Amino acid sequence: MREELIAQLNAWHEADEYEEIVSRIKEVPTPLIDEELAVHLGRALNNLGRYREALKWFNKAAEQGKKDPLWHFRVGYAHYYLDEYDQAIKAFKKANKLDPEDQDTLEFLEWSRSEKAALAAADEDSEDSEDAEEAAEADSASDASPDRDSDAAKETKH
Repeated sequence: MREELIAQLNAWHEADEYEEIVSRIKEVPTPLIDEELAVHLGRALNNLGRYREALKWFNKAAEQGKKDPLWHFRVGYAHYYLDEYDQAIKAFKKANKLDPEDQDTLEFLEWSRSEKAALAAADEDSEDSEDAEEAAEADSASDASPDRDSDAAKETKH
């Protein structure tokens, strides 16, 4: 029975029928979803773009996944698409350490680092822009408000 279920889940995965995987596994009472089923469910959820939910199921299999480069890749993949680049980089680095030959891992690691750098640059530009706006506002505020010292100096000169 168990082997048939796993074979069916794999067949649905190959056929890109991810909703079938989710539906079938969710028929199993949650306490009975073991690490292997959790990984199948997380993989299907990742493929459906339901990354936060996928991470929940991957975490259920964290103990088993510690030494599995594919598990780390899938976790990194979910974090990448959630724009959580620090966590993605960490997961892809671990996947790369466990399987240095995997090109997908290297590619996502590079993309994660690039996205993180781009965000940092955009934040820096945004901060510079905000500082410039604040300075401009301060200048215009001082131009608009009467300068009391200046007025007093004018009065004494007259």
